[in-house]
Amino acid sequence: MDLTHVRRLIDLVAHAPVTELEVEEGGCRIRITRGGGAQPAATPAPATAAVDTGIAPVAAAPAAAPVADAVIAAPSYGVFHLSPSPGAAPYVTVGQDVAVGQEVGLVEAMKVFNAVRATQAGKIAAVLVEDGTEVEAGTPLFRLA
Repeated sequence: MDLTHVRRLIDLVAHAPVTELEVEEGGCRIRITRGGGAQPAATPAPATAAVDTGIAPVAAAPAAAPVADAVIAAPSYGVFHLSPSPGAAPYVTVGQDVAVGQEVGLVEAMKVFNAVRATQAGKIAAVLVEDGTEVEAGTPLFRLA
């Protein structure tokens, strides 16, 4: 997959009503996610180079697909807040266990604060969006392990 093709895919995700796109082509796999400043825009999978040895290649068994980590997404459009007020401790930190329904953040829109709640139990593996970032409904905010 060439760089021009990857740039076109990134542009497509930026202007389409989707937040994530995964493409596999020619032994290379990339996933493009929109909505989080802390995530890389494209994640290439390791590619193998073909070397002509004159020997017929042996087909390898397909690798098991990795289980995707769960995410906690924004419930609505607005500004994401990690803590209940400026200067206060964040609701959760990386490495902390969360229960279903536990409040993990806030999304503010027009001075209305909507609680962001954990949709499943797990451990906070990563905070995907910085405090004060504008998010859309469905934007991944936390990754659970």
